[in-house]
Amino acid sequence: MQKWILLFCFLFTAIAAFEQTQKISLLKQDLYQAKNDGQKLIAMLALCNEYHSLNRDTLDALATKALQLAARQSNERYKSLAALAMANTYMQWGWTDSALFYINNTLPLNPVANNETRDIYFKLIRQKAISYGSKSDYADALSVLFAALPDAEKYKDTLHTAGIMNTIGSVKIAGGEPSEALKWILKAAGLAAFNKRYNEALAAIYTNAGNVYNTLGKTDSSLYYIRQAIPLCKEIENLNYYATALRIQTNILAKQKNFADAETSLKEMLDIRGLISGEGIVLEDKIALADFYAHTGQLDKAIAFCKKQLQTGNLYEALEDSAAEYTNSLKNRLSYYLALARYYKQADQRAEYQQTLENIITAKDSLYAANLPQAIAEAQEKYETQKKENTILQQKYSIQRKNFFIYGSLILLVVSLIAGYFIFASYRRRQQLKMTLALENEKRNAANAIKEAEEKERVRIAADLHDNLGAYAASLASNLGYFQQIPGEPVMVNAYREVKNNANAIISELNDTIWVLKKDALSLTAISDRIKTFINRINRSYPDVTIDVNEQINNDIKLLASQAFHLYRILQEAINNALRHSKGKHIVVTIASDDSWQVSVADDGMGIPDAGRQGNGIQNMLQRSGENHWRIEWKQNGAQGTIVEVNSKSGK
Repeated sequence: MQKWILLFCFLFTAIAAFEQTQKISLLKQDLYQAKNDGQKLIAMLALCNEYHSLNRDTLDALATKALQLAARQSNERYKSLAALAMANTYMQWGWTDSALFYINNTLPLNPVANNETRDIYFKLIRQKAISYGSKSDYADALSVLFAALPDAEKYKDTLHTAGIMNTIGSVKIAGGEPSEALKWILKAAGLAAFNKRYNEALAAIYTNAGNVYNTLGKTDSSLYYIRQAIPLCKEIENLNYYATALRIQTNILAKQKNFADAETSLKEMLDIRGLISGEGIVLEDKIALADFYAHTGQLDKAIAFCKKQLQTGNLYEALEDSAAEYTNSLKNRLSYYLALARYYKQADQRAEYQQTLENIITAKDSLYAANLPQAIAEAQEKYETQKKENTILQQKYSIQRKNFFIYGSLILLVVSLIAGYFIFASYRRRQQLKMTLALENEKRNAANAIKEAEEKERVRIAADLHDNLGAYAASLASNLGYFQQIPGEPVMVNAYREVKNNANAIISELNDTIWVLKKDALSLTAISDRIKTFINRINRSYPDVTIDVNEQINNDIKLLASQAFHLYRILQEAINNALRHSKGKHIVVTIASDDSWQVSVADDGMGIPDAGRQGNGIQNMLQRSGENHWRIEWKQNGAQGTIVEVNSKSGK
């Protein structure tokens, strides 16, 4: 009971020290008034959801306790939200691998198809992408976002659709693609604008838009969006968004040489950062402010600022006197001395520069002397902590037994386990790689074997057709010549003529089929030559019609044998239709290719009647084109006539 009281006293004290926003203050009241663990957990999770505005130490304490309370609950949603809070905490500290650990373990428990878990799924997905982006792993970040975007659109989740699009824009900015980023950010703005429910998303979107326009050198557009973003950031009470917008505004104003307003904006940003970050970050931001003075020609102001920061005194008095700023830490003083040396050198104040260099040397010596016992104490503390952890993990040993040999053995065991783990992991990775390579090699060999078998079978079929059916068909056509010499009745003469035509057709069809089967692939030139042979054969039956072949083949593209056969049949049917139905006198077959290919059959006749367009021939042409994803069209040829056009571009 005493432990619980101490813990909550710590939490309340931490939160009270950082009441950054009114929203956080109200949520804190809910935590104060909680009567049981369930109510406390709900209040803590609500506070953790304000991670953009919480001090990271406070967030760490809240998320850790929320995770412990959630583990005792049966509510899976609370457990997932607590895990998300831990991931957000680790991201605030820059520990992306730890954040990804919680995200990856929690994602499978929150499927997007479940309406109850969908919002957690999208929050985890965006945080996962941000984690990858913070590690400069932009490809994985975009892969995660692009995989989730169709789900957000499918479920008509406008808020998360806009959020994902905006995050894609953020990753694109970080990856050095500002123009591409702008497209996604403006798409997101179009979804979220004009609806107050989406103001939180819109604040981030407008801030991003200001950033990307600034990157592109369009300061007017950048300033417009930042001035839209800042009131929204204040309204939703998101301190991180607000500080980011102020930073961008500072940069824009400095570019416009409006240094007074830029300085005001920068100071406000530093104040906000101080609320949500640790002392180290505040120090860096103060150095950034001094650098801002130096870069804008205000060296005297930069020097005065650093000298003010170098004052020492009672820190408790500084808390009561807002004008007093003391820096007693040797490490922090050294940072200010280094900056001050740069400014004195830039101002060509040699005496002051020399004195500052001496101060730097003294500070470094003092820091070394001060840190030597501190390092020993830290090492001792680390050893004691490790000893306690080993004692807990190895419960068979007594806390009272502090024999050096036992602890040495435990440390050796831990080191051995770690080394063994890495050796085993390395061995397993090598074995998995070998297995993967073996499987890929086996697949490749199997594919080659299948291809070789198919090739042999194709050649065998072509040979069988030629040697067997071809021989029989040729013999049939030859023997029909003897029947012609015997005079007969008209019925017999007609039957003879029909049989002869059919025999010749069989031979022609066999020749075309064997022509295709004997090749792996056929070029457009080969198809054109085959069409010419077909035209020479069929033109005898239409002596009044002229058929020309126009070749414009700049790139002799090759088609698979099956595709070549389908294209040849389409051209055959188009030529036959023109001869039978158009009543034209001139047919032109055009075969052209550059990056893609296109063929056409044009006549100067009356066109194909509507009844003819419903025939089996045209349906076959449509089917062949569709199977190969080609576009086929019937067009009017000038004042009269028809053009049938087929090209390799996909179409219906």
